[in-house]
Amino acid sequence: MVTIRAHHDADGITSAYFTAYAVKGAKIELWNGDFGDTKGLKSGDYMVDMRPLQNMKGLNVIDHHGPYPEDRKYELHTGHEPASYLCWQKFKEDIPKSDWWKLAIGVCGDGQPELIPAEVFEVTPGLLDDWKTSAGQYYGKWKVSYYPVYKMLSSHINALLRKSDFEKALNLIRFSESPKQILTSPEARKAKMEVKAEVERIIKGCKSVDYRNLAVFVFNSEFRVSGYIASVMQSALDKTIIAINGMTGRGSLRGDLALYYKKKLNTLDYMVVDGHPGFMGLSISVNPDVLIEDLEKIL
Repeated sequence: MVTIRAHHDADGITSAYFTAYAVKGAKIELWNGDFGDTKGLKSGDYMVDMRPLQNMKGLNVIDHHGPYPEDRKYELHTGHEPASYLCWQKFKEDIPKSDWWKLAIGVCGDGQPELIPAEVFEVTPGLLDDWKTSAGQYYGKWKVSYYPVYKMLSSHINALLRKSDFEKALNLIRFSESPKQILTSPEARKAKMEVKAEVERIIKGCKSVDYRNLAVFVFNSEFRVSGYIASVMQSALDKTIIAINGMTGRGSLRGDLALYYKKKLNTLDYMVVDGHPGFMGLSISVNPDVLIEDLEKIL
């Protein structure tokens, strides 16, 4: 059986889902280990939305996290677009048009909604509907807020993924016949509330360590919320943010200066930082307190 190993976010899960249409009978595996690790894969398997850590011969890779080695032994399909877009484009003829709308999950999850092709909206115009997100009274007047359906789908899937409910997230994508089935899913809505409450708990309880235009947050959680926290705090503080989950040693780097700090942080032999400009992941193999001390020396 062919394995499709994918990054555990909205872009990755959508990439795997689309690839499975072309690779009949394949098993989708949302990877819980180091980003891009090929351990356990065999020749003929697929890796989507991750750059392989090892130069594995016979692996099929669909990804956008370059650079890649010039002497690579794996087959590579790449581009600047999100991996879900690359997979949709590559396997378009195998994917039923009735499922094209699911491209919005991956593309918006990767922050590039403008890449959704016009033909996707033409097949599923319901993506363009407005969805009520909140309602309340302010100074005696009611205010109702709406958001486009196509921009809301990824947050519902990501909520399940942040709780490591991988199978629930995949099944929700697999069995939803319309965008609104995802938005009304009781499991996804419950997950969103739980993740929101966890993020609020963490932000209220953890302190930051500031270094000029960098703020570092260390927290403990069973949820995968480092990216969420880093994005929220980056918007609130207008600084580049490092958020590290002390329970897992994994975290996120968000902000304008992410590339600069990536270069600095990767000089530490216990830390690996990689990803897109402005949006990066990281792993650390020591207590985060060691990093706090070393930042004083390298920044």
